[in-house]
Amino acid sequence: MRISLKYRIAIIIFVLEAIMMTAVLWATLNHSEDAIREQFASNERAILEVMGGISHIALLTGEYSGLQPYLENLLQDSRIEQVMLVDQRGIIVAGTRPESIGRFPATFSTAVTLDPETQARKIWISKNIKDEDRLLGVLAMELSDAELVAATADAGKLGVSIAVTGMILIAIVGLVVGSLLTWRLAVVTDAANRFAEGDAMARTGFRGDDEISELGQTFDKMASSLQASAEESNSLIDQLSEKNAELEQFAYTVSHDLKTPLVTVKGYVGMLQKDLQADERERIEQDLGYIVAATDTMGSLLEDLLELSRVGRIVNESEEVSLTELFESVAAGMHLQIASRGADLTVQPQMPPVLVDRQRMAEVIQNLLENALKFSAKSNPPKIEVSASKEDDIIVCCVADNGIGVEPEFQDQIFGLFNRLSASYEGTGIGLALVKRIVEVHHGRVWVDSPGNGEGARFCFALPSIEKAA
Repeated sequence: MRISLKYRIAIIIFVLEAIMMTAVLWATLNHSEDAIREQFASNERAILEVMGGISHIALLTGEYSGLQPYLENLLQDSRIEQVMLVDQRGIIVAGTRPESIGRFPATFSTAVTLDPETQARKIWISKNIKDEDRLLGVLAMELSDAELVAATADAGKLGVSIAVTGMILIAIVGLVVGSLLTWRLAVVTDAANRFAEGDAMARTGFRGDDEISELGQTFDKMASSLQASAEESNSLIDQLSEKNAELEQFAYTVSHDLKTPLVTVKGYVGMLQKDLQADERERIEQDLGYIVAATDTMGSLLEDLLELSRVGRIVNESEEVSLTELFESVAAGMHLQIASRGADLTVQPQMPPVLVDRQRMAEVIQNLLENALKFSAKSNPPKIEVSASKEDDIIVCCVADNGIGVEPEFQDQIFGLFNRLSASYEGTGIGLALVKRIVEVHHGRVWVDSPGNGEGARFCFALPSIEKAA
């Protein structure tokens, strides 16, 4: 049968205290009995001393009638059975038993008898009465130790009662102490079991510097560490799943989008052969133009894919960059594109600085500005507004346009690889995917806000502030 720890502690405490109390009780009872005996002996010596003085006078004068009341009065002491005064002749001259007066007493100096009814011992004690060196007589008393035995027994009973009560209290205290010591161990065990069953938030919450508190705190630290490791593992698994899905999409779209220009080239090469045989000069030039356009498209796709693959693999040193200065610098490089479309570009002055890879962030800005120009409305000149603000420890930068807008159901898809809003617009569908990848490498995120078709769009990215990034 398995005994729980708290009961084992209670038993150990009880046994140790019982041994200690037994030793103390034994010593106390012995001391108590010795004290009672000493008290009785002291009283007996005092009686002999007092009565010895009176008896001395009686023996000198021979007047024993006056002594007799004193001797009989001693019988009020329950311990005294009888008293006698023996003169130098060995004859009882006074005593508590009149029938024995004038007789020779039996030997009493060492006599010990046993009462058959009470089993009490009867002991004689005596005192020699002298006049200087001359022996006048002997005063003897027969004493019963029944009262001594009773007093000793009462003391023993009281001691046993105290011991039993003490042991009961000790057992209760031991059980309480065992419970107090083990309930926290039970808390640790329960927390460990719940953690093992999947409750990642199971903790003991112990504080203090005793051993059990330190055990609970160690478990809490271990659980928190394991939880953090599990969360990190889950995050890595999620990222890996996302990367696998992205890789599958990449493989599919690459094979599809690269296959299209190849099919075009192959088709127009066949038509070119026929046109060469027919010597159709005009159609030959047209066929060659289509072939060149298809190869240009494939070259753009490959170049964009190569650029996308470099993000996160080739990293330049981060530096503090003014978003205003960076937008103005990129816009200056795109001056011909902006001017040719008649676009109205407004850049907010004194936008917050960021700690970034300047070259990569310039690619983000260029793609966002090209996207705003490309998807502008046909009927109105492009209007592009760039703004940024600091929200807590995050810098949020937005590029708003008055273009064709993005329907809500497509707003999460357009940052995917090769996802394009419309086939009627030029581009490889990699630009926004490149923006997303670069921003995420900088521990940021990107999104788009748009009321819908024809309502314009606002492309935003968020980056850590310089204080947080540092």
